[in-house]
Amino acid sequence: MDAARLKAIPRFAGLGKKELKRVASMALALDAQPGDRLLNEGAYAFEFFAIESGAAEVVRDGKHLADLGPGDVVGEMGALSHGQRTATVIAKEPTTVIYIRAQDFRHFANDMPALGEQIHQLVEERTRSLAAEVDAAS
Repeated sequence: MDAARLKAIPRFAGLGKKELKRVASMALALDAQPGDRLLNEGAYAFEFFAIESGAAEVVRDGKHLADLGPGDVVGEMGALSHGQRTATVIAKEPTTVIYIRAQDFRHFANDMPALGEQIHQLVEERTRSLAAEVDAAS
């Protein structure tokens, strides 16, 4: 993958040329059609995605949680924790995503402090959101 494509994704924009090149060497661009599932709730996490173009929706327990678009990322929680997916993500229109294997993603987050800090902050935000949702449902 061309490293310049990664620069358009906010989570990768702050990386230096060497780091971008390293991430690009392990990333693939994949196309999804409307209705394609990028992630399945409850499945084990083997990948991380950044949306390059298009749109997707996040669904948990059959409820719509969020809409995603270019620059948004998904799969970071499960990829970092070796865990299961907390939601399903479905393409709403033709969508191109940048795919990174979870194992590679964990290495990047550990080896690149700027990226790791951003991703860990995002995981904390989403964990708090999940906890608030569970509390509201109780």
